[in-house]
Amino acid sequence: MDNTIFHEFETNRQYTADRLDGISSGVSLFMVSDEIRFLYFNRAADEMFGYEKGGLLTLTDEDSLCIFHPDYVDQLYREIISTMRDNRLFHYDCRILCRDGTYQWTNLSAQLVQQKEGGKLYFYCVLSPISAPQDTLIRGSHFLIAAGQEMDRQILCEQIEKMGGTCELTENGPDALELFSSSDEGRFDGFFIGSKMLGMNGFELAKEVRYSALPDGKTIPLILLVSDEDRENAENIRDLRIDAFLRKPIRRSDLFALLVHLTKK
Repeated sequence: MDNTIFHEFETNRQYTADRLDGISSGVSLFMVSDEIRFLYFNRAADEMFGYEKGGLLTLTDEDSLCIFHPDYVDQLYREIISTMRDNRLFHYDCRILCRDGTYQWTNLSAQLVQQKEGGKLYFYCVLSPISAPQDTLIRGSHFLIAAGQEMDRQILCEQIEKMGGTCELTENGPDALELFSSSDEGRFDGFFIGSKMLGMNGFELAKEVRYSALPDGKTIPLILLVSDEDRENAENIRDLRIDAFLRKPIRRSDLFALLVHLTKK
């Protein structure tokens, strides 16, 4: 938490007060003064997050920031300060605590207003549900990619990074096996394997990984990139305990759905 926010609020108070007049009712509000505290919520807010009437107000009376996911509090403060400096609306996508303990993606739209002439400044605020931003969907997930074709590696890497994940790339079987074998347990959340590579094809690599004595060998999700030419290896595939197949040429929509599925496990 940025402890300078309250000082900056006071020094900017007159600047913003000169440009504000009146206040509307029936929408979400929260105050910046000695603390951040929600005063009122729009009527749909409690229902939106699964609370009984007045549930959000009760929570924030006890702990003003408890409904925000901790990862988004610092940025919230930065947005508040920017709004006070620039006298602007802000739209902040964050995660709000639901009654069942999960967090729902929400857009928080706010503008500084003054409750009455000479009164305190408030943030006039509305909460609206949104879909999760794409670059947060697999944040924290790390994948190993072994594929002989550069285009496959590029598509996989670009989509993983676009969704907030990270990856390591190899282009042949022996290098991929060495990297996997020398990695710490739990380093990878999934292993993408192309069927055709130099030194060791994808079927051989998948078998080496799955039947190895390595701690992650039996549990790491294996995703095999396959094409129509791989039908002749159908019998071998059954014995490899592959978790998912991704058909080539890779469609980004299929990859997107697969990554979301893998990281929800």
